Amino acid sequence: MRSHDTADTRFWQQLNDLNVAAKALNALPGDSCALAGPKGADDPGLGRIPAAYAYLSEHVLVHRDNVDRAIRVIRRDDASEPVHVALLPDEDRDLISVRRLFIGRRDIYHVIELLNREEDIEATPVHFISVATGNLCSADEPVPRIGPLNPPLSALPHGRGVKVVVFDTGLVDGYDRHSWLAEINGPRPIPKVDGDVLKPGAELDVDDGSILPHAGHGTFVAGVLRCVAPATTVYVSDAMKIIGAGLEDQVCLVIMRTLKAMGWPDIICLPAGTSTDHDKPLLGFSDFRRDLADHPDTLLVAAAGNDGKDEPFWPAALAESIPDMVVSVGALRADGRGRACFSNYGDWVSVYAPGERMVNAFIEGTYSYDYDARTTCRFHPHNPSYLGCPCVAPISKGEKLDLPDALAQWSGTSFATPIVTGLIAAYMTRTGKKSREAAKDLLQGRLAIPDLSGLWL
Repeated sequence: MRSHDTADTRFWQQLNDLNVAAKALNALPGDSCALAGPKGADDPGLGRIPAAYAYLSEHVLVHRDNVDRAIRVIRRDDASEPVHVALLPDEDRDLISVRRLFIGRRDIYHVIELLNREEDIEATPVHFISVATGNLCSADEPVPRIGPLNPPLSALPHGRGVKVVVFDTGLVDGYDRHSWLAEINGPRPIPKVDGDVLKPGAELDVDDGSILPHAGHGTFVAGVLRCVAPATTVYVSDAMKIIGAGLEDQVCLVIMRTLKAMGWPDIICLPAGTSTDHDKPLLGFSDFRRDLADHPDTLLVAAAGNDGKDEPFWPAALAESIPDMVVSVGALRADGRGRACFSNYGDWVSVYAPGERMVNAFIEGTYSYDYDARTTCRFHPHNPSYLGCPCVAPISKGEKLDLPDALAQWSGTSFATPIVTGLIAAYMTRTGKKSREAAKDLLQGRLAIPDLSGLWL
């Protein structure tokens, strides 16, 4: 969620949208809200530190074993404000080992620095994770399609017998109108895509009936995955409930609940993530990382983010330290000749796959556009890396377009991620190999991208 330039207002508009949605859903505790980090980030145009991520005000994250000591340290430093632990329901307390501390009006970064000076205490902000993976928004906004499905629907039943769980925004009502998401009966039936289905109209703005930002993201991701591997068993969770975002500890809790209830799948597809304070791994995902190591038949495939930078994006950046367990996915441009302008890159990105102008299942309705038209690339405005990047768009802020066939064209590393997931699933079906071994084989066959960072399948 790193803002490339303080003059780029997308981050700030999306931060405001996040707070508006969170308030409407009563999704945040008390009077807390989403703020921009790191320390020193401020309103655009003031020449200060660029915004890199969103975090929850008035709270810090620590390990449960350190709660009492952390509270004592905080009170010893400043006893004027309350401090207490946010308790989890009894049934969830063993699922995650991190705890959220309410610290009132204290300076969050001062408290974090104070706690991290203590031996064996790690404290971080409570980061927001977003399916939009970058700048608090996708690489572009969904538009009416101008062509067929992209990627095209495979005619072969790739992925049969492979189970994938996608943690995203769930499924929109009526998603199974699209044949590649529906059940197919016959001698070798294909299961219907399953998951958390939104109530009718939940994806629409209550005021004007237009499609909400990031609505349909999970449906689109599932559609891309099933186009590549049509017979894959897919479940789509609504872990990101606040216009495609959620707090790191809550998202991890949803993941752990789901895996406890359903069992660990062959592949976990996570088209979501965030930049973090000091580029550290997400503390809220520490339990998932630990348990992933204990489930050798499960692979995590995660989006690398849409910031156009090389700073780590989590949890995808885990691929650098545990490449056998995690595959991080960047995006190729439409012609396949290089990295998409918006895609993050670096040694921590495992692979690049098509991510521009994907066409797949969406929502029937009217979309109201949030951003002004551009004639230049957002990431390379003075020296574009290639012509026709998705930043260049003729649609102006406030313009409304109809999507009558519940299909859309959309770009982002979020949509490269299910392509790689589908390719791994297809290879598993073809070879009988487990997900981690299949991913290893496929990554060994990558081709280098000339003049750009990374590799692609």
